[in-house]
Amino acid sequence: MKRQMRELQAKLADAEQEVRNHITAGETAKAENKMKEVRNIRNQIKMLEELGEEEQREINNAAPAGEKKDRDELAKAYKKAFVKAVRNKPLNADEQGIVRDYKAVMHSGDVTGEPDGDAGLIIPEDVQTRINELMRQFNDLSQYIRVETVNTASGSRVLELDEDMTPFAEVEEYGEIQKTDNPKFTPVTYKLVKRAGYLPLTGELLADSDQNILQYVIDWLARKGVVTKNTLITALLKGLTPDDLTGADIDKIKYVLNVELDPAISNTSMILTNQSGFHWLDTLKDDKGRYLLQDDITRPGQKMLLSRPIGVVSNRHLSNITEGDPEVTNAPFFIGNLAQTAVLFTRGRFALASTREGGEAWRRDSLELRAISRDDVRLWDTGAAKYGHITVEV
Repeated sequence: MKRQMRELQAKLADAEQEVRNHITAGETAKAENKMKEVRNIRNQIKMLEELGEEEQREINNAAPAGEKKDRDELAKAYKKAFVKAVRNKPLNADEQGIVRDYKAVMHSGDVTGEPDGDAGLIIPEDVQTRINELMRQFNDLSQYIRVETVNTASGSRVLELDEDMTPFAEVEEYGEIQKTDNPKFTPVTYKLVKRAGYLPLTGELLADSDQNILQYVIDWLARKGVVTKNTLITALLKGLTPDDLTGADIDKIKYVLNVELDPAISNTSMILTNQSGFHWLDTLKDDKGRYLLQDDITRPGQKMLLSRPIGVVSNRHLSNITEGDPEVTNAPFFIGNLAQTAVLFTRGRFALASTREGGEAWRRDSLELRAISRDDVRLWDTGAAKYGHITVEV
């Protein structure tokens, strides 16, 4: 259907241009006749669009067992089955069918288990949204880099690098036109890594309401997810070649933004550091004693330096570097467009399962909830950011 649509759109463009040509030439009768063809092609395109929408609705509402379920109703039914499964209560045949239908509709990579034998529940869509929102509140660093949601355990993406573009070459009259430069692309390979943990749920919590259980699980997954992602991302960024920022002042940061980074990169850059580095920035003053950091009106409660937003990571997860004799403490700084520097490949969802028999659950008469995520982080354009250390007082 896509090919048919493209052909019709091409015919429409040609027919419309012919109408314009006839009007320009004063050939009104020919223009009117051609407009009939234009209207006919437009109707065909409209019918194809309606047909495509109807087919998509059928796909969205189709269940593997042949039943038609409204997506919203299916999501509500699945959420109830999900909480029941989290409580480790057996699902009846109808609930098991709801789980299968929901997994099929969501097209999740974890729908029937992984090659290594994992299986379990996927997070309901609205619950995953709440987890993502909470993760951003916990300063999830993946919000600053590129994120690619994938359905396969390994693979690659071809991404365009920010390369210098050469101008058009001069050509003599009737001279041969030379081939221009093409966009520069680089393959970025990934291999998802399985990471997991479990959360003990006490009998008192399991006796609580569905809403409270969900909120407890959401909070745990969000905090675990942020710590995991931030650890991976900061470790990757520290693999960049260090720039000489040690003992520098704000002039060095200006030099990085004005000279070392391409202007297109600099204009979309940010400054990422830890708590010690942020405190150093927050105490910088001009020659009149005014603090240099500005409020970021687009992000209430956040700060900017030189009109670039500042991201702050806990010292626990992005530690200072202590070196020298006498010892000095250096805070790490990343300056640049992190969305072009690194890529997070992810399944986008947690897979959950619960047990009363495994681990210490049986001995403690509790329940253990297991969560599995699959992610990988890779460097993309190493020229899009600079990494270095600045001496700070602790």
